[in-house]
Amino acid sequence: MSTVPVAVETGTTVAGTRRRTPVQRADGARSVRLVAVAFGVTVVVTRLYLVLTGYPQIGGGQYHLAHALWGGLLLLLGGLAALLWGNRWVHPLTAVLVGVGSGLFVDEVGKFITAHNDYFTPLAAPIIYVVFLAVLGLATLARRTHLDQPRSRAYAAAEGLTEVADGPLTPAARDGLLADLDAMAADPARPDLAAHARAVRPLVEAAPVEPPGHRTRATRAALARAEAVLAPRWVARLVLIAGSALLGAASLLGLVILAVLLAGGPDAELVLDAQVVPPGTRPPFLVVASAGEAVVGVLLLLAAVALLLGRDRWGTAVCRAGLVIALAGVNVALGYLDAELVVVAVVVEFVLLVLVERYRARFVADLHLTAR
Repeated sequence: MSTVPVAVETGTTVAGTRRRTPVQRADGARSVRLVAVAFGVTVVVTRLYLVLTGYPQIGGGQYHLAHALWGGLLLLLGGLAALLWGNRWVHPLTAVLVGVGSGLFVDEVGKFITAHNDYFTPLAAPIIYVVFLAVLGLATLARRTHLDQPRSRAYAAAEGLTEVADGPLTPAARDGLLADLDAMAADPARPDLAAHARAVRPLVEAAPVEPPGHRTRATRAALARAEAVLAPRWVARLVLIAGSALLGAASLLGLVILAVLLAGGPDAELVLDAQVVPPGTRPPFLVVASAGEAVVGVLLLLAAVALLLGRDRWGTAVCRAGLVIALAGVNVALGYLDAELVVVAVVVEFVLLVLVERYRARFVADLHLTAR
């Protein structure tokens, strides 16, 4: 009489069954953010290089080595690196290769969606921008994923053990690995993983640890002091006021265009990017872009006034809202109208957003703590 193994239930899972649902890496959100950054920088740099050099062709004559081919090569190299090597440094390398490669590839989407291989087709820039936003959105969602399940802890611990094999652990890596092992050991849902964690913990405790990074801390302290000297609060606020006011005033041009479109009179002819918009017509992308730019302009000007009056918390919040609306929505429609303009707009808006976030971290957060 043969014996059939009986599955034993442990909590909500069944021992003996193999689970194939994906488990997010502990550094997955950071890697996807790196892909998004590399993608965006690649597109901006590529477009700028092509404009400055007059759109050169590599190969000449019968052949043209489009940069989509180089992007495909980098994507291949990134995939091979991820498949071949398991070191922790491979993951950021793969993220950069995937970001740069996909940026070079998607930048030429206009050639693939038009019958006459039109790199400059108006629909190309919105597609590129939507792809960028999708990757950035995926990174945001991944950052919010809870990684406290037994399988997630086990995967993170297994990844952390590769650091033990490579050499001394950093204090942060050691603390994180021990925390994962302790959580696994205390979880009754998976007694097998708990036993594994208890067996592995002495190995991690005995692993060599790098000495405290005095040089790193000293460098950070020096940078903080330099930032305090070069950008005191009044200087940082002045930069935000000027940036918000100038960008807001430029964005209010959309309000003028929107008013002309809505008026639709006999003299309401517009010339945008060498394209004539006949009187009485209201192209959907132009209406959406103009309305969005008008909203962004009003918000940024309100933010500049609030900062000028010392209302830092309200001013930075409104400024950030206007910039997020511009970056996440308005630029999609704007890209259909002028691809080069949207590249400049994205760079300027992103820089101003970084300055706003840094100002909030340095000064507004301190106000919140002292108010308590």
